[in-house]
Amino acid sequence: MGARGKPDPLYRSNALGRTVSAGLVGLVITASTFLGAGIANAADPLLVDQPLATVNAVPGQQITIAPSTLDFKVREAVLLAMPLAFGPAADAAERFKELTPISLGTAPEGRTFYSGKDIAKAAAPRLAEIGLPADKVDAVTWYFTNLVSLGNALTVKAERPEEQPPPSSGQPTPGKSKPPTPEPSATQPPSPTTPPPVVTTPEPTLTPSIGAPAEISVLPPSLRDLQGGSPPWGQARYGQVPGPTPNVGDLAKQAQEQQKAREQQEEIRAAGRAEALPTEVTERVAAPVLLAAISLAVVTAALVRSWVLRRN
Repeated sequence: MGARGKPDPLYRSNALGRTVSAGLVGLVITASTFLGAGIANAADPLLVDQPLATVNAVPGQQITIAPSTLDFKVREAVLLAMPLAFGPAADAAERFKELTPISLGTAPEGRTFYSGKDIAKAAAPRLAEIGLPADKVDAVTWYFTNLVSLGNALTVKAERPEEQPPPSSGQPTPGKSKPPTPEPSATQPPSPTTPPPVVTTPEPTLTPSIGAPAEISVLPPSLRDLQGGSPPWGQARYGQVPGPTPNVGDLAKQAQEQQKAREQQEEIRAAGRAEALPTEVTERVAAPVLLAAISLAVVTAALVRSWVLRRN
């Protein structure tokens, strides 16, 4: 402190410098924390544990294959290269299963397809780490590549998440939306307190303008002009259909024409009909034919017998 009542300027500058230094150190620590978290999230590999799969990833994420999806292919490849070597084949499959995941590289943005040949190419160098005989590694690798090419594939979809724009202040929030007001209908129903209107019907005038009384008809207008003033069903007798009487002469003429046509058809059929011969003619022909057949059989048997006797 300098003179009484006046602060020391050197002390004030030192305090200000310490405050600024502490703020810079805190800012650096915060930035390094966020940067380290981002790097850690980007470095998390995606492990695929199925032979045939379609997965979603982040652009730049590491894609790896679990060795457990290829251990069966290793066993089959060893048996093809070394027939009947079931023990070494099982041991090789178990050792391959315990290896670290197989890397296929980072996922580019968009859709990427890894064929079985790509997966086999990335996994083939691991076969030298499972203790196979040196002279059998090439053969096992060849069989392993063919098996994986036929039975494995992977599709990776790497898309960046879409950033949703913040809602503008002009858009109403969903919680504060007002319900729509119902529009008034064109015809308002009468209120219950209002009495219904009284409908007055004019009294019918039964007296014509001339002054003479007229008859009152209760029939509809379509039946008032009928002759006699009675409907058609009133003119029919018991057992008859009301209405106009059909012309019986036309029906009889049609029946005669149909009968004549049937008779002509019968004559045509009779002219072209064939009848079978009576059975008496068939019996007279059958007896001579039967005798001739028996005679021919007897003669043939005699000839065969004589020929056999001559041979002996």
